[in-house]
Amino acid sequence: MIRFFIIPLTLSCLLFAGEVMAVDFFQEEQTARADSLRKVLEQEAVPDSLRMDALIHLGRELRTFNPTTALEHTQEALVIAETLNYPAITGRVLTDIGHLYWRLGEFNTAYDYLLEARSIFRRENIPEGYARTLNHFGVLLSGRGYYDKGLEHYYQALNIYEDLNLLSRQAIVMNNIGMTYQLQDDLDLAEEYHMRSLAISKEANNERGMAYSLNNLASLSFVRGNHEEAQAYFEAALEIRQRYPDFRALAETRREIGIFYSETADHKKALEELYLARGLYDRISDDHNLARVDNILGDVYTARGQLLQAEHYFNQSLAAAERIGLPSTISKNYLGLSKLMAMRDDYTNAYNYQEKYLAIQDSIYDAKSKRRALELKMLYDRKRKESEIALLRKTKQINELNLEKQRLFQNLLLLIILIILILLVLIYYRYVEVRRTNRMLEAQKEEITRKNQQLHDLNNKLLRQKKELDELNKNLKKSERHLISVNKTKDRFFSIISHDLRNPFASIVSFSRILKRDINTLTKEELQELTVELDKSVLKINSLLENLLQWSQTQTGKIKYKPELFVVKDLIRDNVNLLSIRAREKSIDITDKVVDHLVVWGDVNMTNTIIRNLLSNALKYSYPGGRVTLNSRKLNAMVEISIADDGTGIPEEDQEKLFRVDSLYTTLGTNDEKGSGLGLLLCKEFVKKQGGDIAFESTKGKGSVFSFTIPLKPPKQ
Repeated sequence: MIRFFIIPLTLSCLLFAGEVMAVDFFQEEQTARADSLRKVLEQEAVPDSLRMDALIHLGRELRTFNPTTALEHTQEALVIAETLNYPAITGRVLTDIGHLYWRLGEFNTAYDYLLEARSIFRRENIPEGYARTLNHFGVLLSGRGYYDKGLEHYYQALNIYEDLNLLSRQAIVMNNIGMTYQLQDDLDLAEEYHMRSLAISKEANNERGMAYSLNNLASLSFVRGNHEEAQAYFEAALEIRQRYPDFRALAETRREIGIFYSETADHKKALEELYLARGLYDRISDDHNLARVDNILGDVYTARGQLLQAEHYFNQSLAAAERIGLPSTISKNYLGLSKLMAMRDDYTNAYNYQEKYLAIQDSIYDAKSKRRALELKMLYDRKRKESEIALLRKTKQINELNLEKQRLFQNLLLLIILIILILLVLIYYRYVEVRRTNRMLEAQKEEITRKNQQLHDLNNKLLRQKKELDELNKNLKKSERHLISVNKTKDRFFSIISHDLRNPFASIVSFSRILKRDINTLTKEELQELTVELDKSVLKINSLLENLLQWSQTQTGKIKYKPELFVVKDLIRDNVNLLSIRAREKSIDITDKVVDHLVVWGDVNMTNTIIRNLLSNALKYSYPGGRVTLNSRKLNAMVEISIADDGTGIPEEDQEKLFRVDSLYTTLGTNDEKGSGLGLLLCKEFVKKQGGDIAFESTKGKGSVFSFTIPLKPPKQ
């Protein structure tokens, strides 16, 4: 029979050699790390903490391909961690031991270790460790068919990892949730969680996590019949796993790909992948999966009609499964051999194998039922024990608190009694002292009281004087600063006014000299022209002096604010009539839209001055043929009067100079009319005195709108 297996075994060796060459570098690194950890353990006088760390890491290096040796090292690390009283490390080591027992197939022992680890993490408030034990519980319970309990633990772990923002851990749990849903044939939910796990692994740049997700998605696509998609996922998972030293994970992908090709009838590729998987399992001495792969090889050779090869692998798988006790694999081999014998028309052996298959299936079912009953009882007992322990712990805490409370109360009572005794002694001693000195102090008390009263009165007097002096000094300093500022402002103001007065006076002097010198030779037209110009200068001086006089009176308080109710339309009509000649000279249309019979509360003279100055400025800066519009509107308890023109407007950079005594901003009108800027300053003073506000809006070349507000009614007393 050996000659029939030379070709397939040679093919297996060649393919496996290529696979091993691709990962040998990583295996050497892993071996080097393990050797360096062993050297640490071989040294003499190694500190316990260093020895413990070396044992933990060595166990983790070995657990993939040698879980039994890894368990020995990890259990030794547990003894040291408990001796050193490191709760957090003890919890992690207990979790590692539970994981290793799970790999070795010992459910009950794994559960006990994980239970102890979870208790430590809960007591020490270590959420990451607590979540890790929950995930291991999920794997343990889901693997035994307790899907609801497994999912419950997974979701608890996932919530904690999300709160801690641990992406790689989230991906692991989501992968496990997806596999659990896949085992329950809920393929949509399974795909959702595998895809979420894949996305998180990509975000965290965790290629191993990506490989797990891709491998699971491939199996899912295969179940759904999407063979091309499944093949693409398998190839992507394989490409990643070939770069890492985890032979078990790589063998799993190879095995799954082999099953995929077997189901799609590509038996040649199926054999290639299964031989590669077999070589990897053999390298890490995984007899369980070796038996599974040999059984699958038997199925593939049966499908190819190569019955001798199929029988060889069925028998090889059966022997291994019987040696290590794998009833499920034994059952599959009996079924495979039964089909093979039927194909050879050996119905007697086919019937015998079928009988063995049915018998072991019954025993498997009975064993599963008994094991499941025992496990359910174990879970129930442990749950009840946990509840009892928690209750006892709570009771103990309550008793301890009550005892502590009683001790505190007793101590407090003793302390109070002691303080009372001390106080009584002190009171008695003080009473004796007081009686002895009372007579002597009585006389002194009256004298001290009298002198204290005198000192108190004197002190109050001095304090009042000091306060008055401080206030006076503060007012003097404030007045000094104000006077300095006012003087500077007024110096600037009078400098500007003197300059504005100089020009019209110079014109008058010039015109008077011309009249004096040439009066007999001037024609009537020339005399009229000189008279007009002289009149303009006189009017300008008169307007400037009148504004100056009014402003100075406001500054000295000589102008009294005398408010009364009056119709504002009357003042506007008077000023429009007064300035109508100037308007006609420039062909400017004045439109009065102020509401008739609108009664306001204010000083008539002040309001008249405000309207006259604002209307005069609007005419001055309007272009010939332009328009000036007066309007009014109510604003709550105020009336707003606005005067708008479509004249030159004010440049934006000059707008902040308006209404300031230190600048008195002015420019020439559209017919070279001159002004002093004092009118706007006077308008602001009068508007404020009447309790209103003055404002403007202006755009260069488009005109300006000046507005002021005045109360509708007298203020409430």
